[in-house]
Amino acid sequence: MKIFNCLRIRQKGQSSLIDLVIGFFIFTLVFVSVFTAMNKNEKDFMRNNTLDEIRHSSFFAIKELAETGGFPSEWEELNENSVERIGLMKNNEINEDKLVAFSNMSYDRSRELLNLEGFDYFFVLDGTDYVTAGLAPGSQAEYLITTKRIVSYKGSEAEIELQVYVLWE
Repeated sequence: MKIFNCLRIRQKGQSSLIDLVIGFFIFTLVFVSVFTAMNKNEKDFMRNNTLDEIRHSSFFAIKELAETGGFPSEWEELNENSVERIGLMKNNEINEDKLVAFSNMSYDRSRELLNLEGFDYFFVLDGTDYVTAGLAPGSQAEYLITTKRIVSYKGSEAEIELQVYVLWE
């Protein structure tokens, strides 16, 4: 009878060790799963936050270009350091002089005036003429938002497109 009781004790001890290992394995699996899910959610949140910032900046930059004449009203005739706001409109049409001044403006200054600091941009007017400003993103953009507007240019319709993007780090 004593031998039988000894065998029972050993089996219970071995069973407890196996239960402990299985319990530790399950705990580790649950912990890793929760940590991975939290990390993914944080990355998704950061990505969505960045995209929202780019979308917001792009919307207001193209609105400024396509709906205002800038400030001062004859900014295209001034030194770019005297310009406070860029706008391309005059008499409800894209003004060619303002467009040329914008496309010839230094990239950093135009980005500052469009409140796109921290982002890069590429502007395209496709109509009677094809005019660009900024830096084309190529395939190097991690985040890219494209905003378009139909405007009047030289008596006909033209499309302006503003790509605001962040390059891969």
